[in-house]
Amino acid sequence: MHIFDQSTALERISGDAPEVRFEGAATPHFKNMIGPYGGWSAAILAKGMIEAAGPEMELVSITTDFLAGAREGQVTVDVACDRGGRNTQFWHAALVAAGDKGASNRAMGILSRRRETVAWTEGSRPDAPPPEVCERAILPMAWSRTVEMRPTQSPPFTKGGGPTDNLAWIRLDPARPLDAVALVALADSPTPRLFFVTGEFGMVATVSMTVYLHASPDDYAAVGTDYMLIETHAARGGRGFYDQHARIWSRDGRLLATTQQIVWYKTTHKE
Repeated sequence: MHIFDQSTALERISGDAPEVRFEGAATPHFKNMIGPYGGWSAAILAKGMIEAAGPEMELVSITTDFLAGAREGQVTVDVACDRGGRNTQFWHAALVAAGDKGASNRAMGILSRRRETVAWTEGSRPDAPPPEVCERAILPMAWSRTVEMRPTQSPPFTKGGGPTDNLAWIRLDPARPLDAVALVALADSPTPRLFFVTGEFGMVATVSMTVYLHASPDDYAAVGTDYMLIETHAARGGRGFYDQHARIWSRDGRLLATTQQIVWYKTTHKE
């Protein structure tokens, strides 16, 4: 079993839709500075909602709030459907680490039985050198060894003063076929925008992240285990928070997901 699938494995221990409880574990493979990598937390909550909703429903969007860092070890994931129509369902989920009194992460998700409609994409994939010629970036956190990142433009820590726009090729390591759960996890892979502004490391924490999933089954199949290009920027930071926006493209120019988050930081100066 792939390390990502091991780390997001869930066992149903009680209930049926609309309320289900799962059990899983926070493993060291996705460890961040404090607790697990946020992409892992969002992904395991997404997986719980997907499994509870059933195979006909696709994840359309998920918003995850990061209340605290979950501890390594056993976790429970409680999911419930707030409202379910014929084609669209609204879910919420909570992740609680063993021994904790409250949730470390909570999420709201929209799942749908999707159908063919008029389709369009605004913009196009930015030009970038192929991933094979880009150097891999390794951060001093365990998750950066299981999420492969190859910056193509404006690597962090090289200079301060912004701008924060940058591009990077991403995929799981070892390579794994793309699906909705992995796409949610990879949406949290961009290097914090603060590091581009200051040119140095600083304490940051994602407070809330939303991922909109545009990929179709054909898109997932076309990507397979290939790299994807993530295009990231921020609009403004100050008074302890900054925003971050990203688009994830396939190598052949399919827009797979868009994502945004609000990030807390406490740095008071820049070089």
